[in-house]
Amino acid sequence: MGKVREPFEDLGDTLTEEDLTIGNLMRRFQNHLKRNREWLLRDAPRRKDLRIFEAVYHFALYRYLCDFLGTKYARVWPEFPTGNGKIDLIIEYADQTYALELKSYTDERGYNEALGQAAGYGKQLGLSEVSLVFFVECIDDANREKYEKTYTDGETGVRVRPVFVD
Repeated sequence: MGKVREPFEDLGDTLTEEDLTIGNLMRRFQNHLKRNREWLLRDAPRRKDLRIFEAVYHFALYRYLCDFLGTKYARVWPEFPTGNGKIDLIIEYADQTYALELKSYTDERGYNEALGQAAGYGKQLGLSEVSLVFFVECIDDANREKYEKTYTDGETGVRVRPVFVD
């Protein structure tokens, strides 16, 4: 993955002894991807429309989280195989469980379906909140503001926090 952070970098907006802020962690991952895109994604397999397969981002994020969080205070594991009705990534940190559902953004309909799916996974895990991470080619500030709003599922009561990584 290359260097994921500087030795004396202030991580207070993302990581404290008691909490992990997933949105800020995803911003750090996004910045890492932008800095290292040329070599990190150079040979990535692509779909017929030339977009990178979603699984590439899954594995890149998993590896990044393992390297960024380390193994002394955190545990990160994927729920494989995908498509089996399980959340994609789970992080245990500071006696808390964080669940991340990962998707490639396609359109608003898929976005809305993913909100309900993520809420269902949260309920299965007994969590009150999950993060829904969308990989997208690009997103402007107006759409980021529109789509990165916390959603509370009426049926499950689970809060879903969408975050976009471009």
